[in-house]
Amino acid sequence: MKITAILGSPRKKGVSSSIALSFLEKAKTLGADANYHVLNKMTYQGCQACSACKSTREDCAFNDDLTPVLKDIETSDITVFATPIYYGDVTGQFKTFFDRTWSFVKPDYMTNPSPVRLDKGKKALLIISQGYEEEKHRDVPEKYMDFLKMYGYETHLIRSVESNMDDDEKMKPLIERAKDLATEMLA
Repeated sequence: MKITAILGSPRKKGVSSSIALSFLEKAKTLGADANYHVLNKMTYQGCQACSACKSTREDCAFNDDLTPVLKDIETSDITVFATPIYYGDVTGQFKTFFDRTWSFVKPDYMTNPSPVRLDKGKKALLIISQGYEEEKHRDVPEKYMDFLKMYGYETHLIRSVESNMDDDEKMKPLIERAKDLATEMLA
């Protein structure tokens, strides 16, 4: 089983990245082939609305550091999408990356019963962390879960609120949840 994680935090050891890496570590012990991409270390552009993926190609026309990332997502059984919330939404790095997943959507997606180019049966884990209380920013995970469901994923969510890496009491159950989900999703 192949797993790819997309780490959208600019902080190497941030909450969302740490949870995602715990998921990958557990998955590896269960025999998965797991890798990850740190968006903050890459050079790429967002979607340019060139429409090549809707007219002349079935993938993104750009060739930059996201090209192998998008290919990894296409060939993965499970994809982990991890990002903190900054200024009311996902990080800029994550949003710019996520816009490029538009290339997975078929031109006739509004009427096609199979609207995306991704194979059926894939699973996704969305990991969202935020410093604010639970009532804030509920729309962010809901919005991205809706996109993942449109892409045909069986979706799972870990949402971390009011936590930071120095708070072992809050981090421990999140890490355990990630490990439990790895076991569940690989079953």
